[in-house]
Amino acid sequence: MPTGSVGAGYKTFNTGDVLTAAQVQYNLQNQSIMYFDDAADRDTALTAGIVQEGMFAYLADTDTTVYYDGAAWQSFGTGDVTGLTAGSGITITNPGGPVPTVAIDTATTVSLTASQTLTNKTLTSPKETATISAVAATGAIDIDVVTSSVVIRTANASANWTINVRGDGSTTLDSLMAVGEQISVVFESPNGGTAYYPTDLTIDSGAVTPKWLGGTAPSSGNINSTDVYIYTIRKTAAATFTVIASQNKFA
Repeated sequence: MPTGSVGAGYKTFNTGDVLTAAQVQYNLQNQSIMYFDDAADRDTALTAGIVQEGMFAYLADTDTTVYYDGAAWQSFGTGDVTGLTAGSGITITNPGGPVPTVAIDTATTVSLTASQTLTNKTLTSPKETATISAVAATGAIDIDVVTSSVVIRTANASANWTINVRGDGSTTLDSLMAVGEQISVVFESPNGGTAYYPTDLTIDSGAVTPKWLGGTAPSSGNINSTDVYIYTIRKTAAATFTVIASQNKFA
């Protein structure tokens, strides 16, 4: 208790009690937020049957205010803020309470280490990473959407090829998508004097027959041109996909 106070931090008043000035000061006026030297003094005074949900107490040793939630004493969110990288633009004032404040520098990017749900956010500079390779298109080609959903080959194709869309080498596309979700992948390859093209599409190594723009699957590529294939993949059930595809000539 502070200097000059009398009695415990909490006092039960009975009919006929004569109040002293100190009791009015510390047990009536100050009892709305009770003052204790520490948590031990608080728990000695506020035993079972006295402590009630919604009570507040000030602890002098830590300069903190706590409240009782009906089961235990709780603090007001003191301690470290986690999940933010160094230099994230977060400044915490008075972290020990009773009321910490947080200032966010909106010009600084904040990196979150856990999955987050973003609602009504605007991307001011949206970009998509492309995987660019000088290896000629041929044989089986994996598109790993975890890394990039756009794959570009800069050397002329050397043979027909097949496309397999997946998460990555250890992750299926099926595990990344919910029913009703869709994703688009792009494969770009130039041709020289021989017009090579993709002959098959698989997802997670399972065969899928796309619905092609114009109603017919391509039977050839385009010579001395760059062909771009766009596959829009929609998950309709577990490990089941509908694919809309198109072949586009650029020269």
